[in-house]
Amino acid sequence: MNNKVKIGILGCADIAKRYAIKAFQSIDNCEVVSIASRNPVKAKEWALDFNIQAEESYDSLLNNKDIDAVYIPLPVGLHKEWALKAVAVGKHIICEKSLAEDFESVKSIVSACQSKGVVLYENFMTDFHPQHQKVLSIIENGDIGEPFIFRSFFGFPPLKKDNIRYDSKLGGGCLNDVGAHIVFMARKIFKKEPVSVMCNLINDKKLGVDTGGTAVLEFSDGQAALMGFSFCSSYQNNYSVWGSKAVLNVKQAYSIRPDTKPIVELTQIQNYQEVVTQINAPSANQFEILFHDFCDTILNQENRAEKINNIYLRLLAQAKVLEAMRLSALENRMVEVKEIK
Repeated sequence: MNNKVKIGILGCADIAKRYAIKAFQSIDNCEVVSIASRNPVKAKEWALDFNIQAEESYDSLLNNKDIDAVYIPLPVGLHKEWALKAVAVGKHIICEKSLAEDFESVKSIVSACQSKGVVLYENFMTDFHPQHQKVLSIIENGDIGEPFIFRSFFGFPPLKKDNIRYDSKLGGGCLNDVGAHIVFMARKIFKKEPVSVMCNLINDKKLGVDTGGTAVLEFSDGQAALMGFSFCSSYQNNYSVWGSKAVLNVKQAYSIRPDTKPIVELTQIQNYQEVVTQINAPSANQFEILFHDFCDTILNQENRAEKINNIYLRLLAQAKVLEAMRLSALENRMVEVKEIK
């Protein structure tokens, strides 16, 4: 490996075409080498569009010795199979969220990566957007006092019936796809893991997947995260943090265009009047920032072991909360996260 990570794209998913491949090709520490699809004709068409090579199959791409790392934008239900195959041939992995359908699958992927020293990222691109770094800075500065409640809604109108998110055989469902973003952000804001969860999921019996849900995540010190997520609603993409002194509002939280200039609103009460201060954050391509960090982790050996071990722990923690939410919805009860082993 030289000064650039050679990337292979494992699947012709919409997110890869609209965002990921362009982001990889825009950063200076990687090179997109090739793409594979279940449909070789489609792979060749995309290869022409992006001026890269086309592989005959997923296995062919994984066996390409010129490739250092793979991006997996496949449906959630296929992540485990192809992540484990990638690890087996020593490829580093950046995988679309959620990493797998259940906690056991995530554990098996992480364990395999640990045994090989493979860098493993889950594509929660909001983790790197400067808007959320600004939010954390405001909280750390004490401008809202002690954060008490995190509240977030993320959802959109019904999708086309043939969308993979509606396919139970491919790991479809709203919690893994949309709700996971909110869980990730709540953990990021409070900088700790929830103690217990209560979750309700809206299950479509015909489709066999959840198309929406609500949840309460309880943290220590009386803090809580309240959330709603949906495939069958009007569009929502926001979160707020209620503190002892003020409230922070983020109106474009998870899906945000690179050219958008984010504004974080700080709402305070002064002399019985609501005062709203708008705080600007830089625009950014959050895919590019995350992908650059992923490649940088691969290229820089110094402290890499410690960094990727911390990443493994974060991946497991996220998956454990999602598993607790599934169990809560299934058994209609509050679930302590420590129940998930």
